Amino acid sequence: MAATALPLGDSPRSVVEIVREDLRPQVGAIDAGAYPAGILRALGGAGAYDRHIGGGPEGLLGAINAMADAGEACLSTAFCMWCQDALVWYLARSGEAGARRHLAALAAGDSLGGTGLSNPMKALSGIEPLALQGVREGAGYRVRGRLPWVSNLGPRHRFAGIFSLPEGQRVMGLFEAGSEGVSIAANARFVALEGTGTYTVMIRDAYLPDTEIIAHDAGAFVPHIRNGFVLLQTGMGLGLARGVAALMRADAAGREKAQFLSLGPEAIEARASALRERVAVAARSHEATDRAAFLETLRLRLDVSFLALEAAQAAMLQFGARGYLEGADAFRRLREAQFVAIVTPSVKHITTELARGA
Repeated sequence: MAATALPLGDSPRSVVEIVREDLRPQVGAIDAGAYPAGILRALGGAGAYDRHIGGGPEGLLGAINAMADAGEACLSTAFCMWCQDALVWYLARSGEAGARRHLAALAAGDSLGGTGLSNPMKALSGIEPLALQGVREGAGYRVRGRLPWVSNLGPRHRFAGIFSLPEGQRVMGLFEAGSEGVSIAANARFVALEGTGTYTVMIRDAYLPDTEIIAHDAGAFVPHIRNGFVLLQTGMGLGLARGVAALMRADAAGREKAQFLSLGPEAIEARASALRERVAVAARSHEATDRAAFLETLRLRLDVSFLALEAAQAAMLQFGARGYLEGADAFRRLREAQFVAIVTPSVKHITTELARGA
């Protein structure tokens, strides 16, 4: 699908308007596997991806709020927004002029891309080995390896990746799907978020010139981006929770019969509002690089995950058999909420980090 062109002289539409006019009518198709490229580009035109370039807390919170607005209707789209936002976040923090030349197009939604940092985030925690390896060659690096799932991808979309060198240093670079040595393939079908452009990436001796390097020392760079990386994800869970509350409230007959359930729309909205305030506080200190600050960010992300899960479960309990039918919104939201809890850093990843302590 393509973004709707605006007549000459008309004001650009807001994120909320795009969600209402373009996204909501397409939610069923996206859940069935349609990748919302046109909607994602339109959201870029509305400024959804450029708010956090400067790194200030207000901009970071603005990006989270835009993602939450989309997440109220469709978590697949909100997740793609997070992928785009994360890539913009890396490039905006990079000191490498070559890679930063892509920033303007990605921030505007003219180019789309993803974040290939699921494996590196787990590797940095010792959960799994780093999947990509490289060697220095001329004015660049020769890279190989396989990333099982990278999202918001398509031909010519860019994504970030971290690879290790034989001497142990880690480098963060920007790859282009479909370029020489970089292929993508859809090898699985998911129970939710099928419309997110998620592919397995195979990198076979791809050459990555220095002009595509985000950080030559990824080990030093990642602590400067990780709080923002995780905080941006809260937009998905907060939006889903608010959307679930609206779904429950709109179901007047079911709500009356379910009034004695332990979690209703008012309580969900109150918890979402309180968490959003915590996110606003955390955004003010996102630049902190110490482990204690990162653990606090992870605790906040964990609480958002559990709110999404509990809210979606409450909706299923309210809708009962009606929610158990194929195509039911309540069941779609439950499947989406489970993704909030398993996307990196997942609940089990976070709890492992918290158990290790400072």
